Amino acid sequence: MKKIIIVLTVLAGVNPQHLDDIQINIYPEYYYSGIMVELEATIESVNESESITMTLPAEADSVFLIKGVPGPTSEVIPLNIQTGDPYASISFDISESQFRLFVFYSPFSSGHDRQFTWTVGADLAMNNVHMAVQVPIMAEQFSLSVQTESEERDQHGILFKKIHVGDIEAHSVKSISASYLNYTGFTTMENLRAQLEMPQAPEAQPNIHEEKPIRHTLLLWEPLAILGVLFLIIGVLFYKNQQNDDGKNYCTSCGNAIETTNKFCSNCGEKIQ
Repeated sequence: MKKIIIVLTVLAGVNPQHLDDIQINIYPEYYYSGIMVELEATIESVNESESITMTLPAEADSVFLIKGVPGPTSEVIPLNIQTGDPYASISFDISESQFRLFVFYSPFSSGHDRQFTWTVGADLAMNNVHMAVQVPIMAEQFSLSVQTESEERDQHGILFKKIHVGDIEAHSVKSISASYLNYTGFTTMENLRAQLEMPQAPEAQPNIHEEKPIRHTLLLWEPLAILGVLFLIIGVLFYKNQQNDDGKNYCTSCGNAIETTNKFCSNCGEKIQ
């Protein structure tokens, strides 16, 4: 199973009183189907090597330590895990001013449901403890058992939920739980890789709307109405012509009917043309 080494820093001295400024980053299903945890801290002044015992989840299967200031030549030391119920534990000696610790464990069963608990404690008091839980990009209905202090996204847009834990007394533990659904079965890195390999969709071309020339259509009733008016006009003229063909003349001045033999209108006296 692939595992990545993650960093934790602690300052050391003689008879350390407590661990201080502890940052714990939790990565569920980041690059493998389990939990990867990074822990970083400082130690109250010491002048000689001291042994530290830390409590871990019972499912912890791999723990690594880097002593001193981390760099390309830093030695990665695998630590033995003491199994127990309900927790596991590790012990290591530290005389350097800094160390880094990283833990891997696989709490998930088959199926889509994902639930895990991170438990941490030490034989020294742990002061000013902060945690950040990465939300897998494929996770649905992600929830935590504690209230988040703030949220932040990295350069890939991956969300981290930040938690202020406070102080943890010596020989005691602090636990947080999380749950979510992973229907894809992929890790965050597999999802990111799939997104990068996915062919890019061609850019949408601007929708140029060509305006068609406006064509004015003549409705069917319009020519019928025109024809009807024409027939009406023709009918009126025809009727008048028929009336004028009754064998009588009419005075062009007053319209009075006169006999065809009359030379003058009997009504107005106008001369008949």
